[in-house]
Amino acid sequence: MIEAAEALRVIGEAQAELAGPLLNPRYEDRVIFVGDTHGAIDVTQTVIDKFFDDADLIVFLGDYVDRGSKSLENLGLIASTLLEDPHRTIMLRGNHESPLTNPYYGFTNEVTEKLGEGSYEKFKEFFQAMPYAVVVNDYLCLHGGIAKGMEHVSEIASLPWPDLNPDDPTAFQLLWNDPRDVIDEFVPSVRGKGAYYYGTEATKTFLENNSLKGIIRGHEVVDGFREDMGGRVITVFSSRYHGGKAGVLILDKGKMERITV
Repeated sequence: MIEAAEALRVIGEAQAELAGPLLNPRYEDRVIFVGDTHGAIDVTQTVIDKFFDDADLIVFLGDYVDRGSKSLENLGLIASTLLEDPHRTIMLRGNHESPLTNPYYGFTNEVTEKLGEGSYEKFKEFFQAMPYAVVVNDYLCLHGGIAKGMEHVSEIASLPWPDLNPDDPTAFQLLWNDPRDVIDEFVPSVRGKGAYYYGTEATKTFLENNSLKGIIRGHEVVDGFREDMGGRVITVFSSRYHGGKAGVLILDKGKMERITV
């Protein structure tokens, strides 16, 4: 486990490993995908202990903080893995890596209580430098989903970065949008202004235009996993905060395995 003060040091050093809004594509034999953990440091530690040594790559899909009393330590543990082996660890940004959510869901107060006034500023710097997406084995990996008006993955590389909240509409949607089978294109989401649901036709067109197999994402509370669009979109959720299972997706030489920890 990692202590709060150590977490602050680790994120400061790990920030140098955050290389832009869109990471270079990766093709690896064995990849581990971890969904939202929300301070579930026991889940994170179990994933690292069980899978990290045998994985070519581990992709964390965002939402490391808020809703749990150990969010600070959880973030620090994941960042320490990135620092230990930057080639084998990817930390993507979630919608809870943002000052839009942290004052309301616990992380700002947790940091202030454990590290003192002003410490949260260092975490804001870290969050705004995190990447939004990466293509792994021809799957687009990100927290929320595709954005209205975005036709190609390469457009993510041109987004403003660092972007604090983020304020860019496309970047915001990458973190906040959700898939829905019952619609075709995009409709406004109940999550609020600027967020959308993306539908079957929008997803199919985007995947075809980018020669992608599918989308692997987090963001929604599901019982470990959920598939949408006939399996084109896979949601992974790894926090037990809401009472469900903590899911981990393994992609091993093209074969998918869904396990709970």
